[in-house]
Order: sequence, then C-alpha cells, then structure tokens
Amino acid sequence: MKKYINVLCVLILALMLIDLVVSFFFSTPTSSTKLDLSSYSLGVLLVILFIALAAFGALCVAFFCFIKFILNVNRNEVFTKKNVSLIRRYGFCALFCGVSLIVLNLLGGIDIVKSISGSFDALGEGLFALLMAEVFGIGLKLQEEKEVVA
Repeated sequence: MKKYINVLCVLILALMLIDLVVSFFFSTPTSSTKLDLSSYSLGVLLVILFIALAAFGALCVAFFCFIKFILNVNRNEVFTKKNVSLIRRYGFCALFCGVSLIVLNLLGGIDIVKSISGSFDALGEGLFALLMAEVFGIGLKLQEEKEVVA
C-alpha cells in the first residue's frame, strides 16, 4: 500500500513539474504573454514583479508542503493535524498561484476568459487539495473519537 501511495505521489510531482516546464518553455507564440515593459509605469512594473515573486514563493512552499506530506505518510503518520495543515497550505498556495497567473495575464493584456482557462489547472488543483484537507480533517476527528471510545 505504501509503495502504491509513493508511486502516485511521484507521478503527481512529475506532472506538476512537466506542467510547469511546458507552461514556461514550450508555449506557442499565441499563448505566451509578451509584455511591452516600456508602456508601463514604474509602479505597475513593481506590482508585476511583486506578484511574480510572491507566486514563485507560493509555488516553492507548495512543493515543500507536498514533499513533507509524502514523507509523513511514509512514516505512517497519515491522519495527523500536521498533515491536514500541510495539505491546506498546499491548497492555498496552489490557489494563490492560479489567481496570480490570472492577474499577471490580465496586466499583460490577455482577456479574462483566456486568463482563467490558462490557470484553471492550478485553481482546480488548489480546490482539490483543500477538499482533501477537509477529508483528512474528518478522518482525524473520526480516529480521535474511536480512540476515546476504545
């Protein structure tokens, strides 16, 4: 069972990395965002830089939380408050990355429909992680109730 979970987690990490690499390095000219930096004021450029750095930081935190969650599961620490917290943090970071991508695309002149469709996978991943955190939270409560009764 543990090997199966490890294989699935490694596949998820590989898919996340492939999605990231494809999004950054293999985009077509029609789907990539090209900013004419000379048309923006210094304040807007600083906002774009801040959003991009915050999104990159959130992405790093998401990877760190997911790997830490995998390590906890390998130590047979599955339904713990620490894991629920890690999954929630991962979900919020993924949602933040998705919203940041939407904002950056809107600042780059891409319409709202293309912006949302371009970051739909990050938004879906974040919402799914938050759902899993709630499921783990319910599992933790059930486990605690079972230990109290026994």
